[in-house]
Amino acid sequence: MAGTERRRGGGRDFVLLWTSQAVGEFAYSTSLIVLPLLVLALTGSPSQAGIIGFVDAAAMLLAGLPAGAVADRYDRRTVMLWCEAVLAAVFASLALLLWAGTVSFPALVGLALVNGAATAVLGAAGEAMIPGLVPPERLSDAVAMNSARTYAGQLAGTSAGGFLLAVRNAFPFAVGAVAHLAGLVLLLFMRRPAGAAAATPAAPPPDPAAAGGGAGGLAEGVRFLARHPFLRLGLAYATATNFCFGAVYFMVIASAQADGLATGSIGLMAALLGVGGVLGALAAPLLQRVLTGARPVFAVLWLFAVLTGGIAVLPGTWTPGLMLGAIAFAAPTANAYFTTHQLLLTPDSHRGRVVSVAALCSGAGGAVAPLAGGVLLDQVGRFAGLLTCAAVMGLIALSAVLSPVMRRAPGALAGPVPSEERAEPAEDTEPGPAEHAEPAEPGPAEHAEPAEPGPAEHAEPAEPGSAEHHDPVPALSPAAAPARPSIPDRQSGTP
Repeated sequence: MAGTERRRGGGRDFVLLWTSQAVGEFAYSTSLIVLPLLVLALTGSPSQAGIIGFVDAAAMLLAGLPAGAVADRYDRRTVMLWCEAVLAAVFASLALLLWAGTVSFPALVGLALVNGAATAVLGAAGEAMIPGLVPPERLSDAVAMNSARTYAGQLAGTSAGGFLLAVRNAFPFAVGAVAHLAGLVLLLFMRRPAGAAAATPAAPPPDPAAAGGGAGGLAEGVRFLARHPFLRLGLAYATATNFCFGAVYFMVIASAQADGLATGSIGLMAALLGVGGVLGALAAPLLQRVLTGARPVFAVLWLFAVLTGGIAVLPGTWTPGLMLGAIAFAAPTANAYFTTHQLLLTPDSHRGRVVSVAALCSGAGGAVAPLAGGVLLDQVGRFAGLLTCAAVMGLIALSAVLSPVMRRAPGALAGPVPSEERAEPAEDTEPGPAEHAEPAEPGPAEHAEPAEPGPAEHAEPAEPGSAEHHDPVPALSPAAAPARPSIPDRQSGTP
């Protein structure tokens, strides 16, 4: 009965968290399109308008690592409440300045700085909370719903931003302030999840630095990722894919503009990308039941390579938009697979930092992608540049298929391993079951497997030469997953 009540409450709290982050995503996306336009109107300088976008992206990336540390050290719900309050106040202040006609360029830069940093903290704390709000068998669905929220918020925010700006320049930020205030109220109705880092003072981490503060806490998140073969490999795939997608997207948009395609048509191509992402996120739970194991990853990587080649060689004004939309449709299934296993494998005490480190690494690939896309476009042209990206993605897909680590990926999700059992490396190597399993005795119960050297029955035995036997995580399966691969996502350079 207690477990049933927890799951019912968890579902309610997840809906509150999801809705709060959805309205925050709307406000963020609105500001992302409005701020550069306001700077252009205020200064007439495209370079200064570009500074706004750079400040926002740089603040989000630089705040990523401390964001995870904060999410692991303090109560995550409280952290999110403070972020929502700060964002509501900043948006409301800028709306008042615009209404009074006294806004300045430094004020716009300040909002971009706070907006990017606070959004990074909100994202790290919110994602780290998810495993404590839903039962393990529904975690994959919850991750897919988060992908749908991101794409839907981007679509709605960018569309509403232009409309509100046309009515009055203060309106986008007034609506953004109301959205963040609504997000704050929704969070107030949430119960504190039992798995929150700060909600378990009786069992603090042994190392204060590893609890989330200072450089030691950040390094612990990096070390956790580095020690796990699947996390390392998956993060490498995510970073490379974000880089290639960002370069392809830039080349498609830049070449369309150079060919004289109307800005409205370019915007519609970007909208097709968002629509594909929303539909793919909604279809992800079903697709994961059909594509078992690591097949979602293989499918997305090969599809990306083939469709990028199609963008290069196939004619048609709308062909690039449709194929980018198809890539976006497939991406959430792989994202859900990776993120679900990453959340299940990571102990709660490390979850915020692992999320943030992975987001920083994969996001960095997307951040430098437009530069690479521009260089390719200038040096070799659209056709050769796109084929180069397609060839690189083909090699990445081939390496994934041939990787023994990826081929051993699990087909079904198991429950999370308690954080205190996963956070520390195993100290003994004697044959026998894991600590949380009862000792094997002669004549074990019917449901128990015969005692053998190795982990408990729910974990598959480590193979000779595998990395799992010295991994700090007594893994729920011989496979782990990379953290937060966004293929594509906001951090990959998509609108």
